[in-house]
Amino acid sequence: MINEKAIIIKGLCKEYYKKDASHGGFFAKFKLNKSGKPFLALNNINLEINKGEVIGIIGPNGAGKSTLLKILAEVTPPTTGSVEIFGKVASILEIGIGFQPELSGYENIFLSGKLYGLNNKQIYKKLDEIIDLFGFKDFIHSEVKHYSSGMYMRLAFAIIVHIDADIYLFDEILSVGDFAFQNKVLKVISNLKEKKSTILIVTHSPATILSISDYFIILKDNCLISKATPISALTEYQELVLYNKSNFEKIPQHFSIKDEEISKKINLKKLSDNIQVDLLSAEICNLEHSSNDVLFSNQMIEIKFCLKYKTNQALSFGFTVKNYNSVIITHHMYVADLKCDSNEHTINLETIIPPNKFNNFNLKIDFFVIQANELILLYQNILQFDLISADQNIYAHTHQTIGYMNINNLNDKITHI
Repeated sequence: MINEKAIIIKGLCKEYYKKDASHGGFFAKFKLNKSGKPFLALNNINLEINKGEVIGIIGPNGAGKSTLLKILAEVTPPTTGSVEIFGKVASILEIGIGFQPELSGYENIFLSGKLYGLNNKQIYKKLDEIIDLFGFKDFIHSEVKHYSSGMYMRLAFAIIVHIDADIYLFDEILSVGDFAFQNKVLKVISNLKEKKSTILIVTHSPATILSISDYFIILKDNCLISKATPISALTEYQELVLYNKSNFEKIPQHFSIKDEEISKKINLKKLSDNIQVDLLSAEICNLEHSSNDVLFSNQMIEIKFCLKYKTNQALSFGFTVKNYNSVIITHHMYVADLKCDSNEHTINLETIIPPNKFNNFNLKIDFFVIQANELILLYQNILQFDLISADQNIYAHTHQTIGYMNINNLNDKITHI
């Protein structure tokens, strides 16, 4: 059976010309300068998308991801090439686009609905569901110019997904809003997918949409370099993250730390006179085939801490794992039988992480100490590293793990020295 096409793109190119200021200063007027070489935002894009597919669009900044969506939404025309779209399109391209800032959220619902061809009766029928998904019922009659960026995006998303469209275009919909809203977004997109809607999502966090995507396309240097299954595409994307420094910012690698470098990582210290805690060293490595410059995600990972303490009160230790944007994705608490006396003690804390547990490429680790449910010591970003895969199945066991992960059910090795 031949798949029904939703979008056909042939030889698509988009040119922009740099603008020169005709007068200096902040309020300079600009004019198009076509005397020089044009800038190619998209170069010879050829792509076919079937009806009902969910496509993730990934790539470095400036690769042309948002420009592609704008052309599909008919916000801007292509310079050359052709685009065929079969069905009604609804899109979120920029925060607040299409909203009138002087109107309330309630009024903008009706305005946006009518722009997409709905009448008042149809909008009233969907109104309660839109406001519920928006999540800020108390602000629905406030002017949207007073909304935060997250509220803008929530309202835009709540409106768009209640438009009966065939094709939905989302530009970084998961980059704004809290974790609860992001989960709502994923659930709504999954429901649209069940209805055979075609969905294109531009994202810088591909692991977030891994479970709902049929394919990913990768744009690089304004060209489409790959269309592949999520596992294959993310492995390729990972290689770009790790090895193409001209397109991606590569984070510094800290696989181990000790001595004076640790003291520089203290972000919070609220120790009382009868509590002394010092982290002596921290290290992360693969349990087998350990290396000083590489960490494989599909092998067992060992995290080790050594600390010195003196206390007569109960203390708890733990570590937090964050992604590249410093968003916490998991934490782990140690259950240690501490010696609470007047003597100084040294303790080793070791944890083994099973293979394929993490679904992020770039990770950071904090170490913390808690006393009486209060954070009293925090070492921030003591370990910072990239994860790479030794085979093509890195995501085979992680695609169901989206957002926050629980890794507390682990066997720790705790040794008093």
